[in-house]
Amino acid sequence: MELQEQIRGKEKEKKTLTSVNWHCYKACNYSCNFCYARFADLKATPVMAENEGCQLLEQLAEAGVEKINFVGGEPMLHPHLEAWIIHAKELNMVTSIVSNGTGINKEFLERMTGYLDWVGLSIDASNDALHAELGRGLRGEIARGTSAHLERMLDVAKLLHEFRIGVKMNTVVTSLNKDDDMSTIVRAIRPHRWKIFQALAIEGENDEDIAILGVDADDFHAYVKRHQLEMSDIPDMSVIGEDNSVMLGTYAMIDPLGRVYTNVNGSYNYSTNSALVMGFSEAWDEVSNGFDEGRFNARDGNWDWNRERTGGEF
Repeated sequence: MELQEQIRGKEKEKKTLTSVNWHCYKACNYSCNFCYARFADLKATPVMAENEGCQLLEQLAEAGVEKINFVGGEPMLHPHLEAWIIHAKELNMVTSIVSNGTGINKEFLERMTGYLDWVGLSIDASNDALHAELGRGLRGEIARGTSAHLERMLDVAKLLHEFRIGVKMNTVVTSLNKDDDMSTIVRAIRPHRWKIFQALAIEGENDEDIAILGVDADDFHAYVKRHQLEMSDIPDMSVIGEDNSVMLGTYAMIDPLGRVYTNVNGSYNYSTNSALVMGFSEAWDEVSNGFDEGRFNARDGNWDWNRERTGGEF
């Protein structure tokens, strides 16, 4: 009886996991100077085999994960992304990618129709002069001190609405853009959900850059409140702010090697091996002490991603 109670107690301690961010590719064609997903410890750009990625997705589904978010680097550069999106949908997952928009065109969306549910568009400024300062642009553009990011984003957003794919917009607030007015560009993009993040320093990834670009909590929350008020006349659009205290310990992630990790106390806590070797559940058990399920729910991590997408009609 005592042993059974101990087992039940351990089962209660296990963290429920419904959503995972898979940083499936290290490489990126942008050079954002606040990026926290550089994977500095990986000297090369690993490319997971298609069948291994499918096996990983099957492990996630078996563990009860309901939503998979493919991120990078830039996930659109990965040669197996489309196959993985299709397989994830075959496993009844909600599928999402976060992208800088390069590679998202009509042909891609035609192939992904019925498989891809959401696309998160990374937009940090109301103008491309500011994007250039932030490094938000193709490397060749940034080298010339320019960016054409907004033009690409507007074209991609229009296509996503036409294909009735959910549009999410992500914005990182730094010292450079904390006073920017995003209301016009947000209305043009028409996201169903707008996530606003305080620039987050991760040890060994971007901490030196954030020491310069970081913004304090007061300025961050002023930015969020200002835009929530501005967007309040659009009832079907969620505007959500996540400061550093909310972000830390509330994301479950997988790196390009398949290691499972969380972001705790400003550093990454990795499983000792890839989930492909040790199994996802075991890998998650190793790092889940750094995951705060209560704060995950408080930041609306279990938002209803299956809700009807309106194709941009608010």
